[in-house]
Amino acid sequence: MSELVMLPAITVTAILLFLSLLFWMIYLTKTLFDYKKLPKLQENKLDKNKESYPFISIVLPTRNESHRIKGCLESLKKQTYPNFEVIIVDDSEDNTVEIIKNIVGNDKRFKIIKENEKHDGWIGKPHALQQGSREAKGEWLLFIDADVSFNEKLVENAVQHAIKNSLDMLSVMMNVVCKTFWEKTVQPVPIGLLLFLVPLSRVNNPENKASFAAGPFILIKKRVFNKIGGYEQIKDKIADDVELAKLVKESGFKIGLAHAQHLIKLRMYRNLREIWEGWSKNIFMGSIQKRGVKSKTLQLLLALLGLFAVFDVMVLPAFTTIISLITNLLNPSPTWLHLLILAAFTWLLSLLVQFHVHKKYLIGDPRYTPLYFLGGIITMGLLVNSAIKTLTNSKVTWKGKGYLIKT
Repeated sequence: MSELVMLPAITVTAILLFLSLLFWMIYLTKTLFDYKKLPKLQENKLDKNKESYPFISIVLPTRNESHRIKGCLESLKKQTYPNFEVIIVDDSEDNTVEIIKNIVGNDKRFKIIKENEKHDGWIGKPHALQQGSREAKGEWLLFIDADVSFNEKLVENAVQHAIKNSLDMLSVMMNVVCKTFWEKTVQPVPIGLLLFLVPLSRVNNPENKASFAAGPFILIKKRVFNKIGGYEQIKDKIADDVELAKLVKESGFKIGLAHAQHLIKLRMYRNLREIWEGWSKNIFMGSIQKRGVKSKTLQLLLALLGLFAVFDVMVLPAFTTIISLITNLLNPSPTWLHLLILAAFTWLLSLLVQFHVHKKYLIGDPRYTPLYFLGGIITMGLLVNSAIKTLTNSKVTWKGKGYLIKT
């Protein structure tokens, strides 16, 4: 195929590469600004009198967590905070409860309850958290996930931070641990892009509408939780953590977000199947619910826009570099050489930016950055799958259960 015939395609590709280049420069500026604006959980001394520490009810929902629950429970048992209970709301079909009992032993701070049957409209996790909150005796509620492990000082530092800053709700940024090849290749892509989409620097400003929370760790006053109606108000929301933060802030209460990567580790998914199932349920549908987009036409347009954006910034620079390099080797020409230089520079910049940002935020293994274009391709597939489920009102499967979500 002659170079003249390919010229329009080359021109369009060059324009898209310039857009990608611009994106990564903005991305670097935005994410580093956000990072500096968020406070870090620090140790602030409270009264040594145990009675002065507010009682905390930690609510942990579990469903078939036999392969991941150990680290979370051992972390809870080691907490230095002196005044808490742990309410485990279980809906497992494996030996999770047996493992919990073996680890917890005779520790009276832990209580296991069976999750009740869900009523129409409820999805799994919000239902379990709501049930656990009704059993809670604490002044504060702490909602956590089974896939986290944390430092013995985490609860103490979090409570101290919330009290010192007069917060009604606190969530934290976590160290996202990735161990397998697909975790390291895929996980940083959607998480990294979320760093760009979420206005983290404005969350702590009570005058700003921006809100955010990470579901594996949400500390909230029980009084506030009950006043806003708890999870009853968001019982059918996929991104229940983000929706809860939005509801709390819109109700006039003060929310906070802080760095705690040095204190808490999160391993979301352990293989490609879990990654596919997990992100497919929320990468598009959760965003649509949060923005209240009801029109199927608009949902389709947003899906196409998201697909184009991921391709442009994550896949195109690497793809064009490889194609233009091969073409130049087989049939050298100034046009293809210029495209190669532009593509290679854009790809290199994206790699350097992601390496730096992910290393700072502790997301995955930055050494796998050159393979993120593979993660970009899979993320596009996740987006398509999630969009199809949303547009066709299909059931979302999570941990062996199907949920029909209304958008």
